[in-house]
Amino acid sequence: MPLELRKEKDGTVRPSWYGRYEVNGKRHCDNLGVKVAGNPPESLSLRDEGDGAFERSRATALAKLQTIMEEAKTKSGSARLVEKLYEIKTGEAIRSVKLDELADEWARIPRRRPLAKSYITQCRLVLSRFTTFLRKHNSQAEEFGHVTRQTARAFMEAEAARGVTPKTWNETLILLRTVGKYLLPAGSINPFSDVPTRETDTIFRKPFTPEELKTILDGVKNDAFIRPILVTGICTAMRRGDCCLLKWADVDLAQRFITVKTAKTGATVAIPIFPLLYEELLRHPRAGSQYVFAEQAAMYLENMSGITWRVRKAFATAGYKDPEKDPKKSTKDAGKNGKTGQESVQDKTPVRVDIHADRQTGLGLRRASIRDFHSFRVTWVTLALTAGVPMELVTKVTGHKTMDIVLKHYFQPGREEFRRALQSAMPNLLTNGSKTPKDQMLEILDGTTAETWKADVLRLKELLSHG
Repeated sequence: MPLELRKEKDGTVRPSWYGRYEVNGKRHCDNLGVKVAGNPPESLSLRDEGDGAFERSRATALAKLQTIMEEAKTKSGSARLVEKLYEIKTGEAIRSVKLDELADEWARIPRRRPLAKSYITQCRLVLSRFTTFLRKHNSQAEEFGHVTRQTARAFMEAEAARGVTPKTWNETLILLRTVGKYLLPAGSINPFSDVPTRETDTIFRKPFTPEELKTILDGVKNDAFIRPILVTGICTAMRRGDCCLLKWADVDLAQRFITVKTAKTGATVAIPIFPLLYEELLRHPRAGSQYVFAEQAAMYLENMSGITWRVRKAFATAGYKDPEKDPKKSTKDAGKNGKTGQESVQDKTPVRVDIHADRQTGLGLRRASIRDFHSFRVTWVTLALTAGVPMELVTKVTGHKTMDIVLKHYFQPGREEFRRALQSAMPNLLTNGSKTPKDQMLEILDGTTAETWKADVLRLKELLSHG
């Protein structure tokens, strides 16, 4: 009998009828919304009869169940027809991705190059958080195809409530859009497609001056572990991971060139080896490892936070730290470098400059880093462009595909340094007449904002082209 009487914990009969049915091999048991009337049989077995009112309610419930079953079969038939038409048209069956398989299926999406392990781990955490949220708000959801636009927006609102930065929020949204793009059947509506990205609060990293770089290097001249990584970053503009994982196969000491494929973008860059780096490389003869800096590579692969801690310690030694930090608070060593974790990076070194800045949006968010290892990359680009190195050569070192990215995020000269560079590069334009192109450029720089920088870049390019 597909009808059911269910009991409460105290043994009394629940007030409504329940019905069981099966669709596509999946069993359902729903509250039919029909009240149990009259007196049921004493045995409470539906094989026995109750009084007249009870039997009439039984008949009403059975009719309701038959209606539900017919509707389910009709919907199932329509769905099967759509699937059949799709299969005939495309030659492949519609594949439904289970929530439990979502992360694995995302990882199998074809890509031009392998993903970094750290990125895979980060994305799996996001997808796990998403599936947990979905099950909590829709207990019947078993497949990614069950996600609605309302659910998608609710999850993103929950992410905002966690206090993530707009950048992290956008990265989560882009990940879930990608999942919908590749794992939903062709023609399906991506539930995340109409969720807009958020305006990010960009805080640029600050470059170091040559004098500041010397101060940092002087502080680590006896630190055989972190010194080579800092020297490599300063001289090559490579990212932290590329510096730590630099391989001998990518180093040509005879021609004094490094040619390496970057981990983040996959771009192949060619970088001349400056004398400072050349001397550092000579200190590390090949010793059976594919990595130039074997010990540092091992730490980065096992726990990159250890590298971060050593870099921060080097900066603090040179006086680059936030002044409000408690000088008595010890910094725990996150790496396996043999430290006890009780060694503090705070000492009596005077504070030269902050290494973090407050964000304009998102109260309670972690302060943004403005001076860290990536600042060496900004420094290299700024010094090179300020000195007159052509943009085409700079991008060959950094691996950027467009000049706009370099000008927006990496070219951060000080006002006086930029003024001197322009005077040196364009002496024929420095006249005593009305406004010279140099004066126009300085005015453009003075008035540049986050909203006008693109137009200002075009104006600067136009003025430079006449030099």
